[in-house]
Amino acid sequence: MLKTIIKYVITFIVTMIILISLLFLSSLIPSSYIEENVRKSSEFLDDRDIYEKEGIKTFGKTEILFLFTDAIMLNTAYSIDSNHPYESMMLARKNYIPGQTQNMHEEVPVNIGTSPNYVDEFGNTFQVAELYGLMHGENIVDSYEYTRYWHGYLIFLRPLLTILSVEGIRNLLFVITIILTITVLFLIIKKINFITAIIYLLSFLAVNLFVICNSMNEITTFIIALVAMIFILLKNGKFKNPASVFLVIGMCTSFFDLLTTPLVTIGLTLPLYVLLNIKDNNKKLYLACFKICIGWVVGYGLCWALKWAITDITLNKHIISDAIKQVVVRTGDVRDAGFLKIVKINLIALGKTTIRVFVVLLAIFAVIGLAKEIYVKKVKKSKTEGVQILKNLIFLIIAVFPFAWYFALQNHSYIHSFFTNRILVITILNIQIALTMFIGLQDSIMKKDD
Repeated sequence: MLKTIIKYVITFIVTMIILISLLFLSSLIPSSYIEENVRKSSEFLDDRDIYEKEGIKTFGKTEILFLFTDAIMLNTAYSIDSNHPYESMMLARKNYIPGQTQNMHEEVPVNIGTSPNYVDEFGNTFQVAELYGLMHGENIVDSYEYTRYWHGYLIFLRPLLTILSVEGIRNLLFVITIILTITVLFLIIKKINFITAIIYLLSFLAVNLFVICNSMNEITTFIIALVAMIFILLKNGKFKNPASVFLVIGMCTSFFDLLTTPLVTIGLTLPLYVLLNIKDNNKKLYLACFKICIGWVVGYGLCWALKWAITDITLNKHIISDAIKQVVVRTGDVRDAGFLKIVKINLIALGKTTIRVFVVLLAIFAVIGLAKEIYVKKVKKSKTEGVQILKNLIFLIIAVFPFAWYFALQNHSYIHSFFTNRILVITILNIQIALTMFIGLQDSIMKKDD
């Protein structure tokens, strides 16, 4: 037991050293190298800015993308001072220009601080307009910290900005997502079966994965999930300590994400692990899943908490207390919406068409399963090898993850329903897997040799 704990600790420490070192190296790039592309990016976003959001029509639905956070990411990338890389990467300031900045503001509990010219009478902040002003010669003298996150995306964003603007980065993200998705689907067909690959593809389409590529902020967790799925499939789900793998996945989620849809990195990967190990006995499978979930949660939580602790200790800040205040805000139901209304608003954001198609799809699976059962019994004169109910139940438990998230982060899930609805991909995916297993469409995985 002690040796296992030591291995987890070493895994955590080594992973953190690698991630922090990469973030430090990206902070050594002078902002002058990325200035031109950040300016082009501010113009690109400003052309699409409709109250900090962009609407993209697809399949009869207008998909809302949040430009607000993309603008913050670009501003933060530009505001890194390569002469003071450690301080810059830990404080994650925006509007910071050496020689121009006069007032430094610590992070505020609710919204990120914004120059007074870009805050309206209701307290709404406009990050796209502020970025545009900063990059077009406006004398913005107030700089604001966004310290509670690691901002690990800077590892990739700052180097990319030396050669691409946000438009080019969007195109690159689309290509990367397509390649990763095709790889995942190919490996699922090879390692599991064709129907599981179809289920994953339909689930991705249900949340418009390939439209989300237009948002640097939203696509991050999905890319982490896709990479993790490829790793799990290549290893055929066989790990000596699977929880350590998900510990790293949780850490990377916390390090790179800005609290968008972190659950997808476990809600999309855990089902693959279960399917690849479905022949294990129930006790072993449930215990492994429990340890995996604990590993992911510990990795996610500790990585985030470590940012607060390191910043407090090394830079004499008060991030821990500020972060706790933010947690209280995000978990509270300050809008008095109630849990059911929060679920409803996320379902509405997902789209009526998507829900209807999902219901029809389940009906189609049920009909195919019934036809298969009749064929097997009447023609083959044998019964389908069924999947044990307890194993099937695992997928239904995973399907509930998004609703647990909505309950835990009610304020966040209500205000940001236009992107928190994406975690319903977990429900859509796992219900399909559970149904197809129950009706015998997944029997092939029970017959595969190890």
